[in-house]
Amino acid sequence: MAFNLNIFTLNCWGIPIVSKNRKERIHAIAKYLIESSHTLVCLQEVWSENDYLFIKDSLKEVLPYSYYFYSGVLGSGLCVFSKWVIQDVFFHQWPLNGYIHKIHHGDWFGGKGVGLCRIKCGDRLINIYCTHLHAEYHEDDMYLAHRVLQAYSTAELVNLSKSPADVSILAGDLNTGPDDLSYRIISQLPSLVDPFDLECEGSDPKVRKPSGTCDNANNSYTAKKLAEASPEGKRIDHILFHVSPSWEAEVVNFGNPLEDRVPDQPFSYSDHNAVSLELKLKPTSPKTKQRQFSKEISFDVTIGQAIKVCEDAMDTILKSRKLYLTSGGLLFMFLLGTVGFWPNKFIYDVIKIILTGFCFYNILMGTLWNKIEMNSLKAGLNALKNFKKTRSEIKAMECAENDKK
Repeated sequence: MAFNLNIFTLNCWGIPIVSKNRKERIHAIAKYLIESSHTLVCLQEVWSENDYLFIKDSLKEVLPYSYYFYSGVLGSGLCVFSKWVIQDVFFHQWPLNGYIHKIHHGDWFGGKGVGLCRIKCGDRLINIYCTHLHAEYHEDDMYLAHRVLQAYSTAELVNLSKSPADVSILAGDLNTGPDDLSYRIISQLPSLVDPFDLECEGSDPKVRKPSGTCDNANNSYTAKKLAEASPEGKRIDHILFHVSPSWEAEVVNFGNPLEDRVPDQPFSYSDHNAVSLELKLKPTSPKTKQRQFSKEISFDVTIGQAIKVCEDAMDTILKSRKLYLTSGGLLFMFLLGTVGFWPNKFIYDVIKIILTGFCFYNILMGTLWNKIEMNSLKAGLNALKNFKKTRSEIKAMECAENDKK
């Protein structure tokens, strides 16, 4: 029997104190969801538990089932709302998740990861994955290896858990565009479909097809320089899907459902644009072959590039380790060698405390933190190499069997 899914995702930019107009925007988001026809909602950056509880209470009549993924110091910021029963939940926190000393970035404190809710809709199972990958922040992208391994962990989780479900949906702020390595890992490994590439049959003309979902000129929070440089912004918020062979999926609607501004307000709902997707699913006809949306793209190149990124990151960590230990060692020798030579004045006591702090920081970063990051990179790199090796062996075996036939 056919059924429809109406999915919505939004990075809410709900950082207490920091985010502008946070309370007003959270109320506006809740009001929109109450009046909408969405059946599954994935929200990111809901960093305040009170904001989650407010949205949960507001939606109890239309989306009575919800789950918040607690993690890290601040919480993962991820939550899911559903029209149907959330049967099972699982959260995977990524081992590589930014740096503790980059307080102004804050990703490490969020304990980011990917959350899975398995939803029971009659006799059908729906897997909904909600996630938020590490942001880029700078042009040199010091977090590239972190995001690549986060993408691989997410893709593997989807790949390993999608089989019992009739439909699997990955929604969230992936912080990666369609041409990026991380996006290709997430979409290719578990064969997820991007509805952006498909024609929407019977699409609602009021819903705009997504262009940029971040740094878009239509968003009130976009910096003027970014808006002028690239008015369309970057399409980094996605809803990707996979259906089992027993089902056919038709994209009914896909686009940016929210207005540019909150009604009667001068600001947008968030610094990101929301994305919505409506799917119509029906059993595969035995007389017709299911339409294949996914592109036939070799994953070997993608995996090879991911391995290269991780190997380069390991070289960078080894260099930074030497720098940290050298700096920390020199400071330690200086402090030890100048014992008894410092004047007994307050200002010099402050200088000694500051130098001691820098010494401790450098030694800690060159030993404990460096080891944690290196082991996390090794784990991800070994998994990537194992994936590449085993897939090559499987292909070779299949070729050998075909030759025998």
